[in-house]
Amino acid sequence: MTIICLLYRLTTTLLVSLISSVTFSFANVADCSTGSTIPEKILPGTYLVVGVFEHEDNAKKYTEHVAGQGLSAHYAFYAGSGYFYVYTYSALSTEEVTEAYQELRATQEFSEAWIFVAEGNDSVTNTLANKELPNRLDQSDDTTELTTSEATLPPTKPVSSEDQNSKKREKLERQPVLHLKFQATQEGSNQPIAATIKVVEGARSKNVGEVSTNEVLTVNKTEVLDSTLQIIPYAIGYRKVQFNLPLNGSDSDSVWQLIQYEGDTLVVDMSLQRLKKGDVQIMFNTYFHGNASVMRGRSRYEINELVKMLEEKPNMRIKLHGHTNGSGRGFIYTYNPESKNFFNLIQNKEHKKNGVSSIKLSALRTETIKHYLEHKGIAGDRIETQGWGGKRMIYPNDTPSSKHNIRVEIEILNE
Repeated sequence: MTIICLLYRLTTTLLVSLISSVTFSFANVADCSTGSTIPEKILPGTYLVVGVFEHEDNAKKYTEHVAGQGLSAHYAFYAGSGYFYVYTYSALSTEEVTEAYQELRATQEFSEAWIFVAEGNDSVTNTLANKELPNRLDQSDDTTELTTSEATLPPTKPVSSEDQNSKKREKLERQPVLHLKFQATQEGSNQPIAATIKVVEGARSKNVGEVSTNEVLTVNKTEVLDSTLQIIPYAIGYRKVQFNLPLNGSDSDSVWQLIQYEGDTLVVDMSLQRLKKGDVQIMFNTYFHGNASVMRGRSRYEINELVKMLEEKPNMRIKLHGHTNGSGRGFIYTYNPESKNFFNLIQNKEHKKNGVSSIKLSALRTETIKHYLEHKGIAGDRIETQGWGGKRMIYPNDTPSSKHNIRVEIEILNE
């Protein structure tokens, strides 16, 4: 009986010990899992990525390294590529990531950081557009220690911008038809700009197409003889610039930094500078009624963009130069400053019957623009005007392009 009791007690002790051991093991697993969890895939949104890794251990170590630089660092698995992405910021709105992107790329170590957009699904609505995505992985606990071998093991090298650019080149070369979308922002502020983009084939000076920002232009590469397309954005108040898009995948890496793919659509991001002292810009989208100093209604947008520039730069002074197609005299309808109606010819019936010179007409047109700017609150002493008539024509007045001689130019006198 005594032996039976001893065996019973020994068995009980062993069972209790085993249960305790299992419980302790499960407790350790639970502790590990609550520290951080990795989702099966990155959630829809925009990420500021600093490194991409094939192995989770390397992604984790690099995340700890980035966190050691005083940055918020996380990593997550993206099923679309099969890699782990290390990122410092995430949001559903691309605009929210842009500012952080500019700041991070200004640092030497993270100068190759890039913006990654994980495609969403139908369940993602616009109501979530301004909400920050939850962190995919909590920062590592400061009390966690790495072994010497782990601490000194260098992380796998992040995917370089050169590799990313190479993939863009390869994809562009494979596409017989290009779908191009253009975006423009103001240099320094990154504010979106509404611009008109002209796409030109330089070899034949052929106009391939013209679209506004965020519109898609389709280009059949088989119909383009040149190896490069010239991208020329125009926005009033901004310097003229030209971007070259190589169709054969060549050219410098700096060009490819401006290019991203959204599915099969090639998106070109362009940064435009405000006009500087000494710059002269033609107001291509400011129109006047024939033989009149009264503007057409479609001039409103461009004139208002000029107002914005002058409001943005309160010390800027400009000079408006008026030009006509040739010289001569004739009767004209004039704008009546008292009416404050800048765009209606019928309500500005006053005309000069005895004949007015082309120089006078071009001067009156610049005066109409000046009156409009003053009407919008711009001080008149910031605006000079001059009419040139047909003295500075761009094209002969008997050619199809002669209509472009009728124009107003902005000269920046002072910033």
